[in-house]
Amino acid sequence: MNLKRIGAVLSLAGGIAAATAGTSHAQAAMAGGCELRITEVRALDLQETPTDEIYLRVGDERTGARTFTEGQTREASELGNPDQITEFIAPGGFVPVSVVEDDALVDTVIGSFRVPCRPASVERDVAGAGAFYRVSYVVTQLP
Repeated sequence: MNLKRIGAVLSLAGGIAAATAGTSHAQAAMAGGCELRITEVRALDLQETPTDEIYLRVGDERTGARTFTEGQTREASELGNPDQITEFIAPGGFVPVSVVEDDALVDTVIGSFRVPCRPASVERDVAGAGAFYRVSYVVTQLP
């Protein structure tokens, strides 16, 4: 769930929380959690030379597809808007991230990983389907 959706859920949760006794996802967000922010993606080895068309799946969001040449680094701002590269992580939870080749018929997942709610600055390598990419991200603790 991205941060914009968290805001909408939190405003709705105020009315719902009074009527329910359990802990909802929105209530967990109010109690802390983390924010995942993708910072950049680097093409180390392409699936199809001379270029790959790559997009990321970050939680339930998908970035736009961008063309990469071998060795090229793209800043997160080139991949999509902040909602597509930033995700809330519930305390004790994780967010899945996938690097995907945008193919004409069937998209190919180059690699996937899970990011836990733990403050960190990471460069994560993903390889598969003949390609090798590095995804850099930051996880910050929310108050």
